[in-house]
Amino acid sequence: MAERLFFSVPLSRISQLELIRLQARLGAEMSGPARVVPAANFHLTLAFLGSVSQQQKAALLARWESLVVPEVSLELDQLAYWHRAGVICATTSRTPMALGQLAHRMRQDAAEHGLHRSHAPFRPHVSLFRSVSQLSRELPAITPVPLHINEVDLMVSVFEPHGVEYHSVRRWGGAGSLSPGNEPR
Repeated sequence: MAERLFFSVPLSRISQLELIRLQARLGAEMSGPARVVPAANFHLTLAFLGSVSQQQKAALLARWESLVVPEVSLELDQLAYWHRAGVICATTSRTPMALGQLAHRMRQDAAEHGLHRSHAPFRPHVSLFRSVSQLSRELPAITPVPLHINEVDLMVSVFEPHGVEYHSVRRWGGAGSLSPGNEPR
C-alpha cells in the first residue's frame, strides 16, 4: 500500500508553544474562515515525496540510512499568506545554507527516483492556518520564533475522520554536516 511521505524538521516543545501563542493571537484577529493547523502537526517540510510504494520507501530509507543532519539555527521572523495554497505560515527571511542544501538534495533525490518533483523553491515555513481564502488586512509583524535544527524525520500523512495526522517513520539526529559519504546513493 502506498503512503504519502515527506521529510521534515520536528519542532521543539518550546517552539511549538510559541507558535501556538502566535496562532491564537492571529486567530483572534482573523475575520474570514480558516482551518487551524493542530500543534501536533507543526513541522518544517524539507521535501514532499508524494505517494510512495513500500518498495520505494525501502529504497529511500536505504539511500538515506547514513544521513548526518547539519546543526543549524533559524528564526521564523515573519508571516506569509500564500493565496494559491490558502495558507498562513510563519517563515524566515534568512535560510541557513546547510538547511537549503539538505532540502535541495532531498528534493533532487526524490525527482531522480520517480517521486514528487518540487518546482517551487525551498522556503522554510510552519503552516499555522489552512483554507484561508483572503486576508482582511495586512499580516502583523511578529516576535521571532527561534528554531534549533539537528533532527530530520521521514513522516507519513495519515487521513483520519477528524483530519490528517503526521507520524514519524524514521528520525535522524545529531550534529555534523552532509559529507559525500552521507549523500544518498
